[in-house]
Amino acid sequence: MAPVARTTVAVLALVLTTPGAAGALEAGWTHDLDLAAGVGSGTVTVALSEVSAFGLLDGRIRLGAGPRLLGVFGGDGLGFSTADADLIAAGRTQTIAVSGVGTGALNLAISMRVRVWAGLELGANIDVVGVGFGRTRPVSSGGVQTEASPPTLNLLAFGRNDKGTLDSEFFAAWWFGERVAVRVGASHVVTELVTRAPLQDGNDRFRRSTTLFFGAVTFRP
Repeated sequence: MAPVARTTVAVLALVLTTPGAAGALEAGWTHDLDLAAGVGSGTVTVALSEVSAFGLLDGRIRLGAGPRLLGVFGGDGLGFSTADADLIAAGRTQTIAVSGVGTGALNLAISMRVRVWAGLELGANIDVVGVGFGRTRPVSSGGVQTEASPPTLNLLAFGRNDKGTLDSEFFAAWWFGERVAVRVGASHVVTELVTRAPLQDGNDRFRRSTTLFFGAVTFRP
């Protein structure tokens, strides 16, 4: 076995067998409430979520799902680019500037968390499907004046085929006992607007992707 492989196996064995890695972990189902806020390039997010999760390996690994209510707020002149997958593949893209963005989403998110040692936990989550809503904003391009608003459907379809507003997080958390945790990490938020009148090449869908740093507090009733 190669040295790197031996080291990886040793670390995994240590995590899964050290008592401090689990402490008083809860096996079975848990239900968490989480409040998060993020800041990125011209964008601020606020999210409230509930996660119902099932513990595996005595609670060291937790697989979960639940609703996430997300708000995305932007400043002046944020760039939104062509979201149509066929136009992107053809290299026919366009960017419009939008000010005063205010988009909301209520999505189902799935998650996975691993307790590494003591109260330290690493995890990730991603929105899968939901509904979008928010402000209608004036936009213009090539002499065309129109309005843009969030689409109703949010759908994870992988890459260029995604629709609507979706959030994903990669984070580290520290649990104080098994009732309260503080999380920090990076989130990737995709926000989409649909114009009332088609613009260049008949396109009416525009998307903005933003990476943000966030902090959160989790409560386990």
